[in-house]
Amino acid sequence: MKHILSIAYSLDNTNFDEILNFRGEEVRLTQFSTNFNFNLTKNIIHKYDGQCDVIVVTGIPPKISIKGNVFTHPQAEKIRALARQTPTVDGQVVKDVYIPWAIRQFYLKNKPLMGNKKVAFYSGALQKSLMDVMIEFGCKLVLADPYFFAGLPFNLHTPKQLENFVKFLTPVLKRMKIKRSNLSKFDISNMDLTNNLKEFFDADIFVGNESTFNLVSLDHLRGKTVIVDFLSPGLERRFKQVGVGDVIVCMPQVVDNPNISFGVLEALFLSFGSELGVEAPLNADDVLKWIDLLKLSSELKELNHSNEDSENKFAFIIHPLSASMVFKHPLLKFLKPYSKPLERAAEEIMSLSPGFYYGRIKGIVSEKTGKEVEGLIYTVTETPKKLMESDPNTIYNKLTTLCHNADRRGAAIIGLGAYTKIVGDAGITVANQSPIPVTTGNSLSACSTLWAAKFAVDKLSFVKKENEIYKGKVMVVGATGSIGAVSAKILAQTWSDLVLVAPRAYKLLELKEEIELIAPDCNIQVGTSPDTYSGECDLIITTTSARGKKIMDIMDVKPGCVICDVSRPFDIREEDALQRPDVMVIASGEVQLPGKVDSNVDIGLEGNIVYACLAETALLAMASKFESFTLSRNISYEKVLEIDKLAREHGVRLASIMGHNGFITDEEFNLCRNHAEETLKDWGKE
Repeated sequence: MKHILSIAYSLDNTNFDEILNFRGEEVRLTQFSTNFNFNLTKNIIHKYDGQCDVIVVTGIPPKISIKGNVFTHPQAEKIRALARQTPTVDGQVVKDVYIPWAIRQFYLKNKPLMGNKKVAFYSGALQKSLMDVMIEFGCKLVLADPYFFAGLPFNLHTPKQLENFVKFLTPVLKRMKIKRSNLSKFDISNMDLTNNLKEFFDADIFVGNESTFNLVSLDHLRGKTVIVDFLSPGLERRFKQVGVGDVIVCMPQVVDNPNISFGVLEALFLSFGSELGVEAPLNADDVLKWIDLLKLSSELKELNHSNEDSENKFAFIIHPLSASMVFKHPLLKFLKPYSKPLERAAEEIMSLSPGFYYGRIKGIVSEKTGKEVEGLIYTVTETPKKLMESDPNTIYNKLTTLCHNADRRGAAIIGLGAYTKIVGDAGITVANQSPIPVTTGNSLSACSTLWAAKFAVDKLSFVKKENEIYKGKVMVVGATGSIGAVSAKILAQTWSDLVLVAPRAYKLLELKEEIELIAPDCNIQVGTSPDTYSGECDLIITTTSARGKKIMDIMDVKPGCVICDVSRPFDIREEDALQRPDVMVIASGEVQLPGKVDSNVDIGLEGNIVYACLAETALLAMASKFESFTLSRNISYEKVLEIDKLAREHGVRLASIMGHNGFITDEEFNLCRNHAEETLKDWGKE
């Protein structure tokens, strides 16, 4: 029985001893993985030298031939020369002849898949023959050889550039040992790397050999087409885990065994070469004889993987709500104790920084289905002030860059937080440019606002109800905005009196007419100043984009009133709220995610409490509803009702009511009620 020894130099824990069948004969195939250990490799080869028919070594650099110049890595050459009696092969002779031919045959039958695409090579030098074929297909080449070999984060684009680079780098490569730590990882979590190699990561097709793919990070391959020489079961599992789209496998299926690499195939051709008059070393003509004899098919194996794993991930973009929060940036944390005088300068400087991956939230589990989802948190560095002052296109570019990054990391949907959903056209342009659906989260924000308002009004118990209708007056400030308008429509159906306040009178009149059709029994008033009506209202919802500017005189507000402040930063400043202990100022209503939530990011809230816009994104992921659910400044009334239903089903609920300084306790509600009862005795008297 013929015996082939395979050394997988770049792999670890991939060892086996199997019998396979080739040309009607049984062949023993023994593989050891040596994980870049030269001495272990040497000892194994010396042990089997003369005891087996062919020795295969994979995972070492092939000979690089460019413009007649051949570079052979000294350590790889030593490994090839270790055996004195048994011929040693690495599969490169078969690859150089078969792969370009097979890929060309595949292209002729599948031109839309491969023609005129942007094709990324981790190393064009190691895939020279395939690189030349891709040029014939009209493809744009992106060659990452500078980063692959030397950690230099830039790309090459032409064979001439590659030739010059290899000549320049040859002295370095000769001295560089073949080991894992010398190889670049292509990790997209490194934002500097991702930006510098953006063209590479944005390619349509990625080309590499099995050894390369086993050593690099694969997160950037989600949804992409991959060309690989040989697809082992382990590499196939990794491709599935990251959601690779199509895999074009160059390995011809001549033996029914998943472990047959090009190196083993070359060893088989050499072992059975006597019937074709083939002797060691194998050459290109010998390979052509085998291709003709075996009638190797040009049909390459395509694997269309589902993206089930991506359905468990969502992404969300946040930003600092004030200049002081800028100092949470990793580069500025050390300045936090001295930040106050530096805030204005830091706000300006950090707005020039690109967005970046901030961290993750895990352990979110649907109460309805048990599905667990994970959130990827990104941040841009602009404060509300800088976001509103910046050119919208500049912000769009930052946000869409993060959308592409989230897509590569496996997120199936992304949410816009705080002022990132206010800039420009409120998410529409970002959604059009994003590879994954985008939502602003405003539908659930509207829900949580109303949940919080209802809870607080009931807690203070000043407003009576008849037939589930509050017999009191509610005012919505910023009523013509996205959250304000939909909140007003819902409140009109549960309150007897409604006041709509916004700066543009014509929009108020249009909204009033719209609400009258929905809730004809509600008494609706409109105005441009909240101070005109604040002394009559039992509930005030503020949904402006005032960025902390004073919107009303809190001294005019009715005692016992609940002010639900949706805006971030707050419309009602803390120092103003403290002047009125008889008025309850609450946040919009942050929500609680289901499950044992574990987060490594600081978003200013505690435990499993998150902003409602983030919760909407997580909720859509739990419900596998991957669509741009909430966009623009017009929130669908029906969408709010739908997200409210989904929240109740999956377990997203109102958290404890919060104010400027965290949770509001029952004791604080009682104190507010007592103060209000005393103040109301004299309210309205001159």
